[in-house]
Order: sequence, then structure tokens, then C-alpha cells
Amino acid sequence: MQTMIVSIISVLVLGSCAEAQQQGSSSPAGKKNSIFEIPFCDGFDFPFGDGNGGGSYFDKSGTSHSGWYIATKTAEVYSLGIHTGEDWNGNGGGNSDEGQPVFAVASGEVVESRDFGSPWGNVVMIRHLVLENLTVDTVYSSYAHLGKRLVQIGDQVVRRQEIGDIGTGGGAYPAHLHLEIRKRQMRDLPADYWPSADGKDQQWIKDQYFSPSDYIKNHRKCLVPKKEKQLLVARKSDYRLKLYEEGIFVQEYRIALGQSHVGHKVMQGDNRTPEGQYRIIEKSVGPFEGAYGSFLGSRWMRLNYPNTWDAEIGLRKKSISKAQFEQIEKANHEGREPLKTTKLGGGIGIHGWSGNWPERDRQNLTWGCISMEQAELEAMYSIVKKGCVVLIYP
Repeated sequence: MQTMIVSIISVLVLGSCAEAQQQGSSSPAGKKNSIFEIPFCDGFDFPFGDGNGGGSYFDKSGTSHSGWYIATKTAEVYSLGIHTGEDWNGNGGGNSDEGQPVFAVASGEVVESRDFGSPWGNVVMIRHLVLENLTVDTVYSSYAHLGKRLVQIGDQVVRRQEIGDIGTGGGAYPAHLHLEIRKRQMRDLPADYWPSADGKDQQWIKDQYFSPSDYIKNHRKCLVPKKEKQLLVARKSDYRLKLYEEGIFVQEYRIALGQSHVGHKVMQGDNRTPEGQYRIIEKSVGPFEGAYGSFLGSRWMRLNYPNTWDAEIGLRKKSISKAQFEQIEKANHEGREPLKTTKLGGGIGIHGWSGNWPERDRQNLTWGCISMEQAELEAMYSIVKKGCVVLIYP
């Protein structure tokens, strides 16, 4: 998964998204006032074939061919310089894939659509908004050497909408699709920008462009808050937890947090409540065993801490090994409990308390979990389903 880019930690539900707009979310979405109104992508597909990176097709003679392959990769050095994306060809070779439909990789807004002449030919570029772990990221997919274009600047497109077909760049190349996924800092550069002609090196290209295949594979499904059947949103600064159903507010609950209530949890024993995007992966009814079982109260809902973003931070800081990162990533992908025995800690969830909350410092009680008063916990427990997304804001 890719590193978070534009922090909107202070852009809370029912708050303003102006800060996100100022920091680079150059979209009408920046004018909205709720995460339930922002047109986030719900996921990414490959822009050809069956959308999964494969699929058969018929060439113009009616001959069937199966599969697609990458002829040139991102940041690969080749005869024309350093490549900025992926060149995709049909397995039939030559011009067998000419005229095959090209689809939008995800929903978004068309920000470029014109013929740049040979060798770029027809180019379409689409801006996409992605919500990742409390972060609004803007990425740009670009499709070059098209034979024809079916969309215009300003069009709103959906995932797998046909936007053109595979061409030859005005006869400059054998038919293929040149696909780029640009990072947000590339927003002001033209669609036909070629870094090699501007003295840029491989590292610069790796810093400015995603590998399309990797990005798509890691974003097949993305969170869209208003589409979630149930969503819990905690705001630590208010000690409140809100339940939404398909973007509609349902109920608010009081909560207590970790004893060190400011900041994101980064290691075992820091007594901080994590901040980010999680899911309820386990639900249990007490009584609970162990020396501290009574402090869970009557109900327990485990969260998938550490999530993959937490693991990325831990790997970058060398708090965990590559093997541990991969275990955590795999468990989160499969919806299982992630590894909880590393320096990042684990065992974070939503629970009750042993009796009533104490009168003194009742808001900062736990070792990192979210605590609720028994009656409210039991009422919420009966409503909220396993798999419910939980967003925890500072």
C-alpha cells in the first residue's frame, strides 16, 4: 500500500474540508462540508480487458487472443528515456489490440482530453479522490496513444466507463495503451510532460508517479463513507462516538480513551488510542476471564489495530520487520486479527468498564482502547455488526 499523502486529520465529520482543498485536493469536493458528500472512489480496476488485468479480445480480423502484458514498466530505462508509466499490450502482439476499449480505472473528473499529435496522440486524464486512513489523496490516471476519445474535460466518469480505445499515437508506435497514475504534486504538469526531456532521473520519476499495477492492486476497494451500511466515527477531542447508517446520523455515545489520550498509538505500552481507519473484526459477550477481564465490562468489540498503515509506519521506523509487516498486511487483507505481539502492540477495541466510570478523570482510563458506559455499550453492541468501519479522529 502507498504512503498517506494529504493529512486531513483536522477535517472532521460535519466539519469543513477547506484545509484539504488548500493542501492539494483541487476538486469541487474541497467545497463540501462533510466526508459523506465528497465523491470518493470506491475502488480501482485495470483499464482494459476484464478489469482484473486479463481477459480475451478479438482483433479486427476476428481472431481471438487471451491476456495482456506489460511491455515497459514504470521508471524503466529504455530507448526513449525513463518510462513514466506502464505500456500495456494484448498478447496477440503487433496491432492486434488496436481499437480495444479503454475504461476509466476509477470514478472521477476528466481534467484533460485532447489530441497532442504524434507521438502522444489522443490523451485522456482523470482526477480521482481517495480516502485512506483519514487522508484525502488526489491521484491522476492518464491514458495515452488512444485511437479515439469518448469523454471531454469536465465530464464525471464512473469506474469501467469506456473513455476511448487503444491506438498507435498517430502511427508512432505499434498499438498499445500507455497508462500513468500520477501523484497529486503532478497536478500542474501537462499530460504530455516527459521528465527525461527535462533532466529528471529515475528517482524523481519514482517519487512523482505510482506504478499503475501496484496502485490498482492495492486499491481494488476503497472506503466511501456514505455507502457504508454502518459507520462509527470517534472524535477523541470531544470524547464522542457517532453511529451513521449510509451517511445518516443515528446515535451519539460518550466514550473514554487511553490514559495518554493525545496522539496516535505507535507502540506497545504508550497507552494511546489509535487514530485512523479500522474495522470491528470480533464481537464477544462477557464475563471475560483474566486478571483484567472485568475491566472489559459486558461487551467487547475488537478493532484491527495495527492496520496496514500502522504497519507501514512501523516498518519505516524499523519497529517491525518486513516479515511482520507482511503478516499484518495479509491479516488485514483477509479480515483477520493482525499480529499483536510486535512493538506496535495490539488488542485494541471498544469495551465497557468494571462498574461505573470513576468520577475523577473519567475520560482517560484505558491502555489504548475506547471505553463506554455499560448501558450505552450494550445498546450499541446490539446494533453494530461485525465488519463495521470505525474512523478514529484526533
